[in-house]
Amino acid sequence: MPLKLEDYDISSTNGFLPTQAPLARLPDPYYEPWERIVDKFNQHMLAGRIRPLVDKMPVLDTGKLATMAEYQRAFTLLSFLAHAYVRGYNSAKTEGVSQTLPESISVPWVSVANILEMNPVICLASLCHWNWQHLDYMAKDMMDISNLGTQFTFTGSTDESWFYLIPTAIEAKGARGINAILHGIEGVRNNDIQQVTWALHDMSQSLQEMIAILQRMYERCDPHVFYWNFRKYMSGWNDADEFPHGLKYEDANDGQFFKFSGGSAAQTPLMQAFDVALGTRHYPTWRARLAELEAEPQPPPANSYLLSTRDYMPAGHRRFLEDLAAICMIREFWLLRTRMAIGRIALRQEYNQCVELMRGFRDKHIMIVSRYASAKGTGGTNAIQFLRQIRTETNQHRY
Repeated sequence: MPLKLEDYDISSTNGFLPTQAPLARLPDPYYEPWERIVDKFNQHMLAGRIRPLVDKMPVLDTGKLATMAEYQRAFTLLSFLAHAYVRGYNSAKTEGVSQTLPESISVPWVSVANILEMNPVICLASLCHWNWQHLDYMAKDMMDISNLGTQFTFTGSTDESWFYLIPTAIEAKGARGINAILHGIEGVRNNDIQQVTWALHDMSQSLQEMIAILQRMYERCDPHVFYWNFRKYMSGWNDADEFPHGLKYEDANDGQFFKFSGGSAAQTPLMQAFDVALGTRHYPTWRARLAELEAEPQPPPANSYLLSTRDYMPAGHRRFLEDLAAICMIREFWLLRTRMAIGRIALRQEYNQCVELMRGFRDKHIMIVSRYASAKGTGGTNAIQFLRQIRTETNQHRY
C-alpha cells in the first residue's frame, strides 16, 4: 500500500515540521505554573532562579492535554526547564550539574514522553521541530528562515536562535524531497522510468535548497558563542564524568537513573529518509564494510549509529523510516534500468546527482561540526570522524 504522510504526522508542505506553527501557549489555565516560568525564562536563567522556581512548582497531571500540538508544546517546554535545571545554577553562586531531576518536571515529562514514544531528554524535535513561530502571517514564503523565530532559547541570544532556525528551515525545504520520494516509489510500482527520473530530479532540487540554507549557519551564529554559552544545555546525561550513574528522575519510573544523549542534528529523520530512498548504507569503519562484502560471520551492522538516533525521534517519524525502508526500491529500479537503452542516461544522471548532493550536504555539515564543536580547540572528535565516514561511504553508491 502507498505511504500516506498524514499517517505518520508528516506535513506535505512542511515535511517533518508541523503544518501549523507550534502552540505559543497551552490553552488550559491548569498549566499556568509552567507557562509563567517560561514567560520570563531568559530572565530567570540570567538571575539563576530556575532551580528554586522549579523546586516550588506543583506536580501537574498531563491528563488535561488534549491534542498532539499540546503534547508537543508540553514536551518542548519541559525539556527546556529540565535542562536549565540540571545544567543551570542557583542564585548568583555557580554550581555543578544536578544529579537529580525533581518530580515537578520528571513526572509530567516522562508521562508526555511515553505518549509521544520518545526519550525524556532534549532532542532535535524539541529544539527545532516544535520550537518556531511565524513572524509575518502575510509573508510570501511562510517557512523562509527570514520569517521564522524561536519560542525558547536558554540564553536569549541571536546566535542560539539562529542555530535552531537553520535546521528548522532545512526541514521545511526538505518537504519537497519527501514528496518526491513517494512519487519515486509510485513510479517504481508503475514501472515508469520517467516518473522515477523526475522524482530524483525533485529530490536533487530539494537537497540543493537544503545545502544553501545550511551554508548560512555562519551568518549569525558565532562558534565561540555556541561552544561557551549554550552548547552545554543541549547535552544529555550520558557523560561518565558528570553523570556516573546517569540522571535520577524523581518519582518517575520508580526513580530510576537514565543515561540519554542530548540534542543532535543526527536525530533528523529527513536525511535518513534520503538515505533510505537512495539505498545508501553507512559503516563505522572500512573494515566493517569489507567484512560484509567478504561474508564474515558477524560483520558490524550498517547504519548502527543512525538507527540508534531514532529513539530520539517522534514515533510517527520513526515508523515512517521503517515502513519506507520496507517498500522503497528506487535504487534497485535504478540498477536494473541502467542496463536498458531508453531513459537510462537521464535516470543515472539524476540518481548520481542526488548522491553527490548528499555527500555535499554532509561535507558542509562536517565543516560546521569541525568549527563549532571544536571551538575550544578540542572536542567534537567523534562527531567529526563519524561524519567523515558517512561522507566516504555515501560516495560508494555513485556509479
